[in-house]
Amino acid sequence: MPQQQRYTPEMAVDLSVSSDVQMSPDGRWVAFCVAPIGHAETIPTSTIYVVAADGSGQPRPVTDSDHNNTWPRWSPDSETLVYLSDRSERGTQQVHRIAATGGDPTRLTTVDGGAERPCWSRDGREIFFTARRRALDGKPEPESEIKVASEEARPRAVVVVAATGGDVRIIGPRNGHVWAYDESPDGSRFAAMVSPSNLLDESADRTWLTVWPREDLRAVEPLTSFMRQAEIVKWAPASATAGQSILVLGSRRPDHHYDHIHLVGADSQDVTTFDDRDMTPYWAGFAGERMLALNVENQHTYVDRLNADHSWERLPLGFNGQQRWIPGPLSSSSDGAAHAFLGATATRPPDVFAVDREGVERRLTDLNPQLDAVELAEMEEIIWQDHDDIPIHGWLLRPPGADPEERLPLVVNVHGGPSMAWGNWFHGTWHDWAQVLAAQGYAVLLPNPRGSTGKGQRFTNANKDDLGGRDFEDVIHGVQELIERGIADPKRLGIGGWSYGGFLTAMAVVRTTRFKAAVAGAAVTNWPSKVGTTDIRPFNESNFPGPLHQRPDPFWVRSPVRYLKNAKTPTLVVHGEADPRVPVSQGMEFYLGLKAVGVDTDFVRYPRQKHAFHERAFQLDLLERIVAWFDKYMHAEDVTEDDEDSG
Repeated sequence: MPQQQRYTPEMAVDLSVSSDVQMSPDGRWVAFCVAPIGHAETIPTSTIYVVAADGSGQPRPVTDSDHNNTWPRWSPDSETLVYLSDRSERGTQQVHRIAATGGDPTRLTTVDGGAERPCWSRDGREIFFTARRRALDGKPEPESEIKVASEEARPRAVVVVAATGGDVRIIGPRNGHVWAYDESPDGSRFAAMVSPSNLLDESADRTWLTVWPREDLRAVEPLTSFMRQAEIVKWAPASATAGQSILVLGSRRPDHHYDHIHLVGADSQDVTTFDDRDMTPYWAGFAGERMLALNVENQHTYVDRLNADHSWERLPLGFNGQQRWIPGPLSSSSDGAAHAFLGATATRPPDVFAVDREGVERRLTDLNPQLDAVELAEMEEIIWQDHDDIPIHGWLLRPPGADPEERLPLVVNVHGGPSMAWGNWFHGTWHDWAQVLAAQGYAVLLPNPRGSTGKGQRFTNANKDDLGGRDFEDVIHGVQELIERGIADPKRLGIGGWSYGGFLTAMAVVRTTRFKAAVAGAAVTNWPSKVGTTDIRPFNESNFPGPLHQRPDPFWVRSPVRYLKNAKTPTLVVHGEADPRVPVSQGMEFYLGLKAVGVDTDFVRYPRQKHAFHERAFQLDLLERIVAWFDKYMHAEDVTEDDEDSG
């Protein structure tokens, strides 16, 4: 057998990524999207494939691969797909229709500003989607490059076009922006999640689940409010609840950060909220007449089905020989007996899976066969106790072939959010660095400190008003656990992360000198200026005792730049120049501050990249710089132990 290759940054940016799995109503076919993780062009590309659900054939593309083809949705008769494509104008997607067997697509729309969220009507005669209200009103986009804040909103409404094409007609509601919507089982009403505009900061605590009759968009009835936009709004099947209930996965007052599963009465306006059972719901929907929920429990995903008595039954999806991480929505046949989903493992990015009516699970794709020749790190689940004796979970990856008795240089890779969690998926991308670092000889700790998902609302909310406090200590305790187990070399420790992970990295730089190198990616470093420039101001403020303009001091207390005089750790600061979530000025503040106090540092900015990088060249440069930075400072011969906390 030939010697296996080492995983490299080049491999990490050349992966194929699957998404948006859709099973046909008859359960015979599965449609899905495949895209390169690193795009060669500034505008992304994606291809839609169809494969037999019984595994009897190879996946076949039904669209080209030179454009951004996404959001495939099946017709009720399982013969046709509608989807979004920018084949007519790159960067602006319109609704197209194509036979499931392939062929020439038909463009159904030409709306200014493009179309979003297409779906079929229940009877298969029409296509619904969302379009900009400005375009529907016949108002052209301004040609000036001048940006006026009060004119930036571009709210969208639900519109309809015949399945064969033609004129577009507005469905509603009369005002506001539609984040998600659904047609009632009898086709007489619509439900939608609506806020005043499409700007995230204007949706906070101003979002309503709304219902209106299809033929009277003026008769809009807000049912109940939510703290922010929700992406899942589904009418319950008529046979299940007489068609009078709407499923929403979202957050209600007073909690910005935590989504629950709710059933809302379309007429009664009663809200039934399901207990999280010390888990975190990531998705919910219907399979036939039964509700399904995709939950994260500790660090694993599980699919549960709701019984008539509101008890939950666990389904054996994703357990065919090896437990897999299910990263997104499930899709089911119309009778709810067959399912399709994505599944990933520690050594394989997501592939497409299907379960037939007899419960037989099959893998339908092999999207990254090149990894068969690569030696990858396995993931070990670890648990340690914090000072409150609360169990903290995490993952450990050791270099392939590492001597189990040898102490290893350790890099802590902290996740973003903070309300997310590292799971047992493939950690070998521009954003998830563990496989890349393990291949270079590093052990990698992936901690899930308080504030993470997977343990219910109480744990996720445990770092509220305490950002960079106990959650940071949870991370440090995880490092100490690996030192005490004889795994980590205390003289060779590094830390890095993206977004909130970048924030905790910056906090580590100013609170302790035990780390010999740090990489702060898209890091929050100054909370007052971050909150003052981000697109999610209310969400950020909800993590503090009060709004910035009323109680500014706690924001400054939690800011790494406040403690720069303590910094000694060499730090690489990396940022996308087009990031609206954590503006690039946050990186600049930290970099200039580190220079001012004499710390080895550098600052790398990537043009056109937002909070998530999409261009291959920049993803590759980022990973290579991360490896080089840790190599420079953690493999130096004069590395000495210095483990003093700066407070």
